[in-house]
Amino acid sequence: VCSALMSGKYANNIASDPNIGPTKEDDKFIIDWTFLIDTLNFSFWTDDKENESYVRKYKDKIYCGSFALAVSINQALDDGIDILNAEYYSRITMDELENIFRSSVNSSRLPMLTERLNVLHETGAILLKEYGGHFSNCIEQSGGSALKLVELIVKSFPAYRDEAIYDGQRVSFYKRAQLLVSDIWKRLHGHGLGHFIDIDSLTMFADYSVPQLLSYEGVLVYSPELKRRIDGKEEIPPGDSDECEIRAGSILVVDLIVNHANEIIRLEKNSENEGKKLNAATVDGYLWRKSVDQEHLYQQTPFHRTRTIFY
Repeated sequence: VCSALMSGKYANNIASDPNIGPTKEDDKFIIDWTFLIDTLNFSFWTDDKENESYVRKYKDKIYCGSFALAVSINQALDDGIDILNAEYYSRITMDELENIFRSSVNSSRLPMLTERLNVLHETGAILLKEYGGHFSNCIEQSGGSALKLVELIVKSFPAYRDEAIYDGQRVSFYKRAQLLVSDIWKRLHGHGLGHFIDIDSLTMFADYSVPQLLSYEGVLVYSPELKRRIDGKEEIPPGDSDECEIRAGSILVVDLIVNHANEIIRLEKNSENEGKKLNAATVDGYLWRKSVDQEHLYQQTPFHRTRTIFY
């Protein structure tokens, strides 16, 4: 992890393919685009092997999962649909949503369309009422603090309020809220509204892909009963103690990786890496992309199946 990240190859984990990024260089556009993407960025896995994974063809290339989501938004923009306008998506119909996320390759459908429709209506209405329809206005209230912005996001938008009760206590994961802050930081290269004084305070973004990779690598070791549930592709309810422990364990593991990697860097005197520092957002991006790129993981080590809007 340390050598790969410090080589610069994974400097900010923003994909090099322009098709899956914002279609304009304007900061306000980038922020609105990123907000919409991360508002819908959850639950791309299919129920069973008979169902085809959601894929989308865009500019002669095939995309799946969250990349298919991104190119579907870009195709809608190419088609003249005002999809980044909160006025539009706060009132979008199911027919319009199905058209935007239609697959041009097979009969696959984006999972949880009804939930995505509800999230768009709720989030769009709040964005209009509280922030003038633009997420940049929310960022401006954070005072350049990543943690303050996460707090604002989860306070303002229920769809980002990723919490559970574990052993009688409320636990907060805030996967998509933290991812949103990180994505803005990366896409704006840490400048302007993308500059956060405490970006290193974010945790990894606890989903189902990175834990899968950590399990495959033997870093996360599941109990026999939990392994049985995951290998049997049992759907684990959101808030289940096993689900909470998988996500919490993943956060701890990435935190340990970050600390150990930074210690290695610190000890590398007179090297080109001297003075550099990693954080959880960067390491998470590297691990997530690695998990996506290694398709054989899906056969050898299943991911935990939890159907939720939070990841």
